[in-house]
Amino acid sequence: MRKETYIKMTQPFRENPKLAKSLHMANKILTGLVFIAYPCLLLWMLWHKDPRLTNAIIYPMNGFICVTVVRAILNFPRPYERFEMPPVIPKNTKGHSWPSRHVFSATIIALTFFPVNMPLGIVLLVCAAGIAVIRVISGVHSISDVVAAAACALLFSGYFF
Repeated sequence: MRKETYIKMTQPFRENPKLAKSLHMANKILTGLVFIAYPCLLLWMLWHKDPRLTNAIIYPMNGFICVTVVRAILNFPRPYERFEMPPVIPKNTKGHSWPSRHVFSATIIALTFFPVNMPLGIVLLVCAAGIAVIRVISGVHSISDVVAAAACALLFSGYFF
């Protein structure tokens, strides 16, 4: 991403505090929905003695650990760092941009729902896509950060278990 693209993309939100606040709120709501859904799925699977429960815990956990380690090793700067401009949503983390852990987590959680409840998995996948868009247009992540995160989630999903 070039600086001009970053400025053009974030400008409407930086010029309009209400719009920026709405974007921040949408980020919190979508993230919250996905992360509340996951323990609900695990509890449902436990209650129903679903044999896929172990995989529904291990695959996302292994992926989260790997993504966290890769981020720490690569330590890519975030767009707001590279372009020395504030992000739209509050964030002051330095580095650790690639891949996006928010998008990875939301996507792998959505994919974990697919074998159990595909319609809900699709809804959560739409939420994950919304989170990805918000993370980019707010200047917290670049497109490559969120695409890599979604790809990692597919890789680690164990969807075919």
